[in-house]
Amino acid sequence: MTDNSDNITALRKSANDNLGFFYLLNKLDLKSSLSKRYLYSQKFITDKHKLENEFDKIETTISFLNDKKNDKIFSDTENKLSQILDINGTLQNLANSIILSDVELFEIKKFAILADEIKQLLLTFDLIDLPDLSEAINILDPENTRIQTFYIYDAYSCELAVLRKSVKVKNENLSPELYQKIIEIEDEIRKQLTEKLHAYTQDLKTALSKVAYLDILIAKSKQAKTEHFCKPFIVDTNTFYQGLFNPQIKDLLHAQDRKYQHVDISFGQYPTLITGINMGGKTVLLKTVALAQYLCQYGFYIPANDARIALVDKIMICMDDEQNHLQGLSSFAAEMKNVNEILSETNTNKRLLVLIDELARTTNPAEGSAIVNAMIDMLAERNICSFITTHYDKITSTCRRLRVHGLLDNITVIKDEKKIEQYIDYSLVEEKTANVPHEAIRIAEMLGVNSELIEKAKNKMNDN
Repeated sequence: MTDNSDNITALRKSANDNLGFFYLLNKLDLKSSLSKRYLYSQKFITDKHKLENEFDKIETTISFLNDKKNDKIFSDTENKLSQILDINGTLQNLANSIILSDVELFEIKKFAILADEIKQLLLTFDLIDLPDLSEAINILDPENTRIQTFYIYDAYSCELAVLRKSVKVKNENLSPELYQKIIEIEDEIRKQLTEKLHAYTQDLKTALSKVAYLDILIAKSKQAKTEHFCKPFIVDTNTFYQGLFNPQIKDLLHAQDRKYQHVDISFGQYPTLITGINMGGKTVLLKTVALAQYLCQYGFYIPANDARIALVDKIMICMDDEQNHLQGLSSFAAEMKNVNEILSETNTNKRLLVLIDELARTTNPAEGSAIVNAMIDMLAERNICSFITTHYDKITSTCRRLRVHGLLDNITVIKDEKKIEQYIDYSLVEEKTANVPHEAIRIAEMLGVNSELIEKAKNKMNDN
């Protein structure tokens, strides 16, 4: 089961789930490894205004990207972003007043120059507000060359300059005494540089995080533009998606010259039961709803034509978990353990989105139906926004019921079982009865399964 209880690592946990989130993160065109580390450390956002500000930023960035006259500016910016290194360790040493090495001083100089160049490139764009690092650059660039390389310049010490010049003029090897003197002066300069730079530690850290954010912002904006994602609107009541889709599955089907059907769905603070044929996409729907909620609350645009989303504090998903099997738990035991965790959370005041796929599917139908009914009752009593998919009959508890439309009415033969999705309507319809669809025999018949088996199965159904 998945939740986002540890917000600091929630994105990494979410990305490891089989929802299609990791797929989208991998497709982000990030220019720096620093940005990826920042991305995976982002928190699950529950603040409406913070999310709305992020979506506005993406919208603004997309409008800039759409203007061809900005192509070179963004190309140059991305080129500089690709040169950014993760210097958090160096900045931590600076914060701790540890005398920096030449390599660390070079890292700071290079980053400060790149950050300043990015700042200048984006002066006319209201995307990020980078600190002024000109003084830090001047400390490390006394000759004002704005070249990214670093060494202990003669300009730092007249005495050092004289000694070095003396060695060059005489064109001879350094004596031990002269060598030691130069080393002492250079060490003192490193100490002085570290002390001077210490005052700019926070500005450097802020700039580093903002540059990483800029890289992520541009990558998210480009992805939203390319993938035709929509800007979500945060609402206080019911969530609504028009044309919702799962990008990973859609791309997979398109690669096989197969079609993907977008769906519309709305839901609120109540349980919803979803029924439909086994190949009707119920599990994909749950994963896609979870994916969209995660994307929204990590500040991404949504794979849909329109999205109105109510925020939650936690997403809880109960699906078949291979890890539980590896730990020696039976499917039913693992599922009941997860269900128990969900019910414990429903006793809190947290806003939950609960998604349970084929509850009690591994037990007998009589007990399975009873468990599903009991779960729906408890979720309804506690006003929990939740989905349960099932193939069980006799689900009589009061809840909203949706059914995957299923096989197209005019289909009599399935000619290509490898493209069975073309014979199915994946749209959701309101279901008024407690019955589940009975289409398995019809599908088997259309697939050309043994006719005697089909006839006997039909007779058994009639007997029941």
